[in-house]
Amino acid sequence: MPRVVDHEHRRQELAEAAWRAIVKYGLDGTTTRLIAKESGYSNGVLAHYFESKDEILLEALRNSHDGVDTRIRKAIENREGFDALRTFCLEVLPVSEQSARETHLEMSMWSRALVNSELRSVQRSESSRWRRLMEGLIVDAQRSGDLADIPPRTIAVLLSAVIDGLSIYALLYPDRFGKAELASFLDDFFAAFRPGGPGGDSSEPSATAARRRPRKSAAS
Repeated sequence: MPRVVDHEHRRQELAEAAWRAIVKYGLDGTTTRLIAKESGYSNGVLAHYFESKDEILLEALRNSHDGVDTRIRKAIENREGFDALRTFCLEVLPVSEQSARETHLEMSMWSRALVNSELRSVQRSESSRWRRLMEGLIVDAQRSGDLADIPPRTIAVLLSAVIDGLSIYALLYPDRFGKAELASFLDDFFAAFRPGGPGGDSSEPSATAARRRPRKSAAS
């Protein structure tokens, strides 16, 4: 009797293999042959499920986004106000092996998305969804008095830029931008948006105002 194949599970296996290959070889160095080798299946099996490299990359990206979304919502479900917002930010920063893999995949896709409309559409859609969630958390933090009364979209755009920048630094300079450093810079950013401005009152135990020290630039 022929073995029943779970085709959806097989697709996920191949997409995960593509993700591993990108982390190992880079986006440009990842070929369908390497993806097949990484998965343990033949090129023929890969071609049966995906018509092109871009199609399997798109599946890998969607899987990554789904995993991030699930983790974020679980992390913040019992948190409120500023605590929920800060937790959200730490979940998307590359502070663990898994989040570093997610960041690596995401940023590897940026240049390809410029010339691939479907990849670009997925990234824009996911970015908008997370931005809306972030803005909602910012509003909650403002209502609880933890953030200044500044347009939530302004804070969200600036915070997104800070997260992206810190994520790039963490991948390029992991020896200087570990979990503690990323959390410290994040808290420095939030300190500027506390009621009363920089140095305003904060009950957040990890705030860095009291332990500032000179920092070197990323390139130094």
